[in-house]
Amino acid sequence: MENPWLKLNIENSPYILDCDREIVNEFNERKKSYNNHKIRLDNLPTPFAGDFENAKILLLQLNPGSEILPGLEPTENHEFFIYKNLKNELLKSLRHNKMDYPFYWLNPDYMMTGGFKYWVKIFPSVINNFDDYKKIANNVCCVQYFPYHSKNYGHINKILESQNYSFNLVEEFIKKPDRMIILMRAENYWLNSPVAPKLKEFGYSTLKSNRNPVLSRRNFTKEEDYNRFFLLSQF
Repeated sequence: MENPWLKLNIENSPYILDCDREIVNEFNERKKSYNNHKIRLDNLPTPFAGDFENAKILLLQLNPGSEILPGLEPTENHEFFIYKNLKNELLKSLRHNKMDYPFYWLNPDYMMTGGFKYWVKIFPSVINNFDDYKKIANNVCCVQYFPYHSKNYGHINKILESQNYSFNLVEEFIKKPDRMIILMRAENYWLNSPVAPKLKEFGYSTLKSNRNPVLSRRNFTKEEDYNRFFLLSQF
């Protein structure tokens, strides 16, 4: 399936694919008085991350978060101005280019970003030293159910064209042997998506807490799933 993100205008905001524009703009128009649910187009979308050819573990999430500081209007992602190479890293990920840290949010070069701070808390049991960041970044990939940022997710009740590419990434991942899928958030949305039949047939692991989806022994629904996650993350 052709990667629609190759056509994304990355020169300036709004960062949105033409094929998604009508539905997203319609949603934002309806949600004018609900700023927390508004889809933010001043940040580059991050629909997926990781090396889908070689990673052993796929994480299924809801959508990229968005921190809006009190009293400030949302603007172009300030992290791009602090980390000059970060935007280029996001573009490489969107294009599936080769990267030293395919799951780029675990790259210590960006340790003060919101993404790094979020994800490093997700892997408390498998990141114990500096070398582990790169190891996990090459063993794990992630797909967001919805590709665009918002502070709080508001369901559109429609499937964007770009989402079909994300669903296709999941389907292709399922075809490869010795893989694991962890459904971290939005189980109801994923199980009502076009990929649901293959996802159910393949089997997936779940967590006890979706609000705090830490990949720890205590948070996995089944201990054997944690043991498998631990072993696959070490390759």
